[in-house]
Amino acid sequence: MIKGIIKVILLLLLTLTFSACEEKSSQESKTQEIVYIATLPIPESENLRKMGLISLWYDAKYDPIPATQIGYAYANKLQDYEKALQWFEYSNSMKPTADNSAYACSALQQLKQYEKALTWCNNAISLGSTQVFIVLASIYNEQENYQETEKWLLKAFDSKNKDAPISLGYLYANNLKDYVKAEQYYKEAIKIRDLEAFHNLSRLYHHNLHDDIKASAYAIALIGTKYSQRSVLKILQKERKIPNETIKKGYELQLTSDEFPIKFKGDLGL
Repeated sequence: MIKGIIKVILLLLLTLTFSACEEKSSQESKTQEIVYIATLPIPESENLRKMGLISLWYDAKYDPIPATQIGYAYANKLQDYEKALQWFEYSNSMKPTADNSAYACSALQQLKQYEKALTWCNNAISLGSTQVFIVLASIYNEQENYQETEKWLLKAFDSKNKDAPISLGYLYANNLKDYVKAEQYYKEAIKIRDLEAFHNLSRLYHHNLHDDIKASAYAIALIGTKYSQRSVLKILQKERKIPNETIKKGYELQLTSDEFPIKFKGDLGL
């Protein structure tokens, strides 16, 4: 679960950062031409023509931004993380940045080279990055070091990372077995309308906190989003064996409580 979330986060992080890089590059070209000298040899141009990026290879000889863009293309389009890493390292040899360190950390995580990944993530932090907090959490989670996972997810939460709340909820519910904290962070995720948090909190109330009114309420609130009324009632009635009277109370709870930013106002037909 956490790993899946992280992949989405990294894709968004890379996309947003490259937009910023392109804007910065445009601004720099308007003021003065800056030439950087790499301390590593430029990687081979293999597959760049096929990806329509061969012009970036020439630009990357003296500019770290196109070099980083090439690394991103290898990671995102081809899932060639070894080649992506070469380009991130090359770009960083021209100009060390938090972004390059974060991307290198991510590539090394994909390659399961965790010790090297941690070094690059720490470099990113020293250069001011907070985005890598959740990447570090993912690395430790893959190694089943849940105390360190918790530590870095909490830092990500404090830095307002929108995917930290549900990741913390999942960690507490499934790995650390702290159901009170799981409830707390799932509710934080619900505040930002994370639909998966509604589903997970419903499961938590039924299986762990034994409150089927709330379990029903959080499931019912999802009707009309990515869940149909039929599928929700099937889970509550047939799989969880929750009586109709309890389900009705859950319906009223989600309808009247301020804890539910989304509500189902239709007829349950019970």
